[in-house]
Amino acid sequence: MKKLGVVAAGLFVAYGIVRLVDGRDGEHGPGRAWTVGHVLFLVGILLYGVVLVRARGLLRARHAAGTAAVVVGFAGVAAFARVFVVDLIVGFRAEDHAAMSRIGDEYERWPGDLGIYEPLYNVGPLLFLAGLLTLAVLLTVERQLPVWSPVLLLVGFVLISVNLDLMPLGGALLGLAFVSNTTGSRDRRRTSAAL
Repeated sequence: MKKLGVVAAGLFVAYGIVRLVDGRDGEHGPGRAWTVGHVLFLVGILLYGVVLVRARGLLRARHAAGTAAVVVGFAGVAAFARVFVVDLIVGFRAEDHAAMSRIGDEYERWPGDLGIYEPLYNVGPLLFLAGLLTLAVLLTVERQLPVWSPVLLLVGFVLISVNLDLMPLGGALLGLAFVSNTTGSRDRRRTSAAL
């Protein structure tokens, strides 16, 4: 789970860097950078879906909260994926930035006119964060993640939410949240070895 979390976060960082390169002219997309960046993010968010499942599997206690966190997190992953798939389709179809807005309107309710896409667009990232953060807190309580992991996840997402130009920094913090084992686990191993 931890390696996947780092890889997924690395893809977010890469997306953020490509996005900054794409925006040098003051506009984002369409073009190669738009497509590459969106594919990187899409793969990253799908990997986070796997992280959610694996994090739930690592819980020693079978919390109902862990299962709920996976369901909520998946809703967020689905919302993110939908936005980025639509962005990719629009980017492929548009000849210039002005056309992207026009073509994007055609996909406002895709797929199907369910009337849920606008709320999901706004709430989806919060659902993903809530699911991942809940699992991180539960793993921290069980001393499988360090105490600072949930904090780094939260700060990383806040940075990304404040300004997408901060995606490389926010993504790096998301990755750091998965880097280390807990000091508690290491201390227990040292104590056992000393005895």
